[in-house]
Amino acid sequence: MPTSDSTPATATPADLTAAPDADEEMPPQRVELHIPWLTFIKVAAVLLGAYAVYVLWSLLLLVFLALFLAVTLSSFVDWLDKKGLRHWASLLIVIGGLLTIMGVSMALIVPELVQQVSAFSNNLPQLHEDALNQLPVGNVIRESIQSLLDSASWSEASTWFGHFMSAGGIALGGISQIALLLVIAIYLLIDGRKTFDWSLAFFSPLKRRKLRITANEVSQVIFGYVFGQVITSLLVMVYSFAVLRLLHVPGALMLAILAGIFDILPILGFFIATAPAFLLALSVSPQTAFIVLGLYMLFQLIENYLIVPMIYGKNLRVSTLTVLLGLLAGALLAGIPGALAALPIIASYAAIERIWLKPFLRDGVSEKHELQKDQHFGEKD
Repeated sequence: MPTSDSTPATATPADLTAAPDADEEMPPQRVELHIPWLTFIKVAAVLLGAYAVYVLWSLLLLVFLALFLAVTLSSFVDWLDKKGLRHWASLLIVIGGLLTIMGVSMALIVPELVQQVSAFSNNLPQLHEDALNQLPVGNVIRESIQSLLDSASWSEASTWFGHFMSAGGIALGGISQIALLLVIAIYLLIDGRKTFDWSLAFFSPLKRRKLRITANEVSQVIFGYVFGQVITSLLVMVYSFAVLRLLHVPGALMLAILAGIFDILPILGFFIATAPAFLLALSVSPQTAFIVLGLYMLFQLIENYLIVPMIYGKNLRVSTLTVLLGLLAGALLAGIPGALAALPIIASYAAIERIWLKPFLRDGVSEKHELQKDQHFGEKD
C-alpha cells in the first residue's frame, strides 16, 4: 500500500553523517591575500627615495638655496634680453658681474676680517675683564653677565678659537659652501630653464600651463625676497659698521658682517646680532653699550616699518606672526637653510592656493583670502 505524503521518510545512515550538528562550529575558512609585484616595487622605490633624501639632504638644501640665487639672477638676464642683447651675452654679463662683485668684496673685506678675528680671539679674556670692570660690584646686570660669560673657559678661548678656525669650521667650510652654491647657481642659470621645459613634457597640456603660471609667480616671490634681503643685509651691515667704528667698539667689521648675516633671519636675527655687539661695547663703557643697543633697536624699527615694506614691495604679503612661526618651523626642520627658505615658501602659498587648490575649496575661499591680503597689505604690484 502506497505511503502517504504526510508520513516522514526514514533517515538513512549516510544522511545522518552528512547533516552537521547545529551546535558544531564551522571550520575556519582560508583567506588568501594577493599582492601584485608592482606594489612591492613601488614600496621599494619609496624607501629607496627616502634613503636617498636622507643621505643627500645637505646637498639638496644647497641646491635649493642655489635655486633661489639662480631665479634672482635670471630676472636680470631677462631684463638684459629685453634690452636687445643676445641671451649668451646677457648670461655673460650677469655671471661676470656676480663673480666680480664677490671677488672684489672678498679682497677688500677678508684681510681686515681675518685680522680682527685674530685680534678678537687673542684679546677675548682681556675684553671679558674690561666689560665686567665697567659695572659696579653687586649690580644685577654685572651678576647676570658674569654668570653668562663664566660658563666658558676664557683662559683657553684663544686656543679653542684658533683650532676652530684652523679646522675650517667657519673659514674653509663657509668659503667652500659658498663656492659650491655659486657653481650650482650658475649651472641652474644656464640650463635651468631648458631642464624645466624638458620636464613639462611629462604632464598634460592643462597641467603644463598651470606649472608655467606657478613657476612665474613663485619666481617673482623669490626674486622679491632675495633681492630685498640682499639690500637690507647690506644696509644693516653698513649701518652697524659705522655705529661701532664711531664708538670705537672692538671688532667693528666682524660684528657688522655678523649683523648682515643674521639679518637674514627675521625677528630672531636681531637678538642674535645685538648680543655680541652689546657685550663688546660694554668693554668700552656702559654708556657705549647702551648707545649701541639703542641704535640697533632704532635701525630694527626703521627696517621693519620703512625699509622692508619699501624694498619688498607688496609681493610677499606675509604677517609677522606667520613669519615667526614659519621661521621656527623651518629652523627645526632644516636648520638655517630651512629658516632662509621658510618665508618665500610661505609667501608662495597664495599662488599655489589660487592655481591648484581652488577647485577643492569652497566657493569664494580663495577670493576672500586675496581680498584680506589686499586690505592688509595693499593691492599686489
